[in-house]
Amino acid sequence: MKNNKNEVQIFGAIMDIQPDVIFKDGKKFKRIYIGVKRTSGAVDLLPVIVREGLADAFPIGGRVYIEGRYISSNKHENGKSHLILEIKERIISYGNERANDENKLILEGYLCKPPVYRRTPRGKEVCDLMIACNEYDLRRTDYIPCVAWWKEAREAADFKVGDFVKIIGRIQSRIYHKNLSGDEVELRTAYEVSIGRIIEHEGGSKKDFVGELQEVSE
Repeated sequence: MKNNKNEVQIFGAIMDIQPDVIFKDGKKFKRIYIGVKRTSGAVDLLPVIVREGLADAFPIGGRVYIEGRYISSNKHENGKSHLILEIKERIISYGNERANDENKLILEGYLCKPPVYRRTPRGKEVCDLMIACNEYDLRRTDYIPCVAWWKEAREAADFKVGDFVKIIGRIQSRIYHKNLSGDEVELRTAYEVSIGRIIEHEGGSKKDFVGELQEVSE
């Protein structure tokens, strides 16, 4: 079977390089954070796992172009499962040859939860989707939370679990307050795909993804 399309392209500045080595799919990586500026001026801070030998080759503040895949994993902590989202680097190059920051994701897969349509307090129409994206050669499925807006939100509200969906969008970070025990509040960062356009939708009732979706909490 052919892998579902999952293609990330970003260009931005290296904001942090984590010292710990990460083992993923039998290989060694390090996690770096790339700051990518939106047209509004806001900056998304995106985690990227880079091959160990390359992670320390670039300086903090250096601007890099990265191609890769947006992947998910589950981190189990205190009896709960947390969804971890990050870019897995395939190509990385250093330089300032691009005039503007870039943040683009083409993603296809199968809807694995019912869509949730809602209006924000400011009246924006949004629809939350969870797309299961298969990487058959590694026998894995990545579960990617996505948000559709306005016209796309109304369209996505009628999608069904098992439908095939292909979208183009951008990865965005969002800081929120997590209430802990008592009066303790912790700042956390959530990641999601902001859908720019729904390219393709095909209805279907089949469950065509490799793994089993686990319930996760932020």
